[in-house]
Order: sequence, then C-alpha cells, then structure tokens
Amino acid sequence: MKMLQGNVLVTEVEKEATTAGGIILSDPSKIDKATQPALVLAISPEVQELGTVEPGDQVHLKWTESQPVNVDGKKAAIIHYSHIKAVL
Repeated sequence: MKMLQGNVLVTEVEKEATTAGGIILSDPSKIDKATQPALVLAISPEVQELGTVEPGDQVHLKWTESQPVNVDGKKAAIIHYSHIKAVL
C-alpha cells in the first residue's frame, strides 16, 4: 500500500493488559486505546521529506482521527502525520 498526501499507515502495538496494581486484564475492551502506541508501517513521500517519522517507529497518535483499514488480513489505520503526537 502506498501512502499519499501526508498520510501514514500504522497498526496497533500490543500493549500489556495489566492494571497499575499488576492485575492481568483478560478482556481487551478494557484497554484504553487512546493511550495505545502504534507501529508505523508506511509513510507518504511528503512525510519522508520531513524526516520525523520512519517505518518501524513507534508513535503516539490521536486514534479518533484515524481511518481503519484492512491490509493483508490485518487491522491497520491511515492517519495524517499531523495527528502523530510523539515518536517513541
């Protein structure tokens, strides 16, 4: 998949499902997606020119601004680079 016009393709990074007290959560719906990091899979040429985000980077982003897509049978999302808040 080729990204265009400042877009970035990301997928969710598996976050350990435990509470602050160490309790393991078995229900994935209890995990707060808003704080879940993402893995960058592909970037547009415009983002590549900026040099701030590269494929393989883990980032924090505004998930509510992402567009869910299915890439080779796996969940992913397309988001404009301006909604990426931090590179880990």
